[in-house]
Amino acid sequence: GTAEAESSEAGAQSRLLVAYFSYAENAALPDDVDASASASSQPWNGALSGNTGVVADMVAQATGADLFSIRTVEQYPDTYDATLDQGQQEQSGGARPELATHLENLDSYDTIFLGFPNWWGDMPMILYTFLEQYDFSGKTIIPFCTHGGSGFSRTIRTMQDKQPGATVIRNGYSLSRSRMERAPSGVAEWLKEIGLKK
Repeated sequence: GTAEAESSEAGAQSRLLVAYFSYAENAALPDDVDASASASSQPWNGALSGNTGVVADMVAQATGADLFSIRTVEQYPDTYDATLDQGQQEQSGGARPELATHLENLDSYDTIFLGFPNWWGDMPMILYTFLEQYDFSGKTIIPFCTHGGSGFSRTIRTMQDKQPGATVIRNGYSLSRSRMERAPSGVAEWLKEIGLKK
């Protein structure tokens, strides 16, 4: 797949990975979807991604990290509202959606940026699947999220609970969906602050 190709091109020097879950990459969206009609999807670098995907791409560009899109086997509905409803049902049922994409070469990374949209004050349940399926012991996890006003909620503590052997940094980056135009400068400032801007 492309993930392997990209990481081998980067060579051994890339110890950074950006793993992210973005709604638009996990929904059955029609090809001609009007990006402006959905606050959570936008064309970016020639592909349709969600806000989290756009931030993930900015982080990867600025740090030289590899990108990994966390995909669900079951796609989400084609509207964000219906997806949020499904997300709430999955949350209340403690669901563990199945991963469609798998990290082959986790050992080659020592720092993992982990991005997601905040749904109902929590990570989407696929992030629980992801954090339970891999062992990040000895690695650093750097969270980032897009949200409708609730920031990280308790998600950073949850990550630490799920990955007790990893170091989860507290000063992650969270961006309100209504402030997406601030992403380029916000991401750059944040990466400089945490010492990871290349």
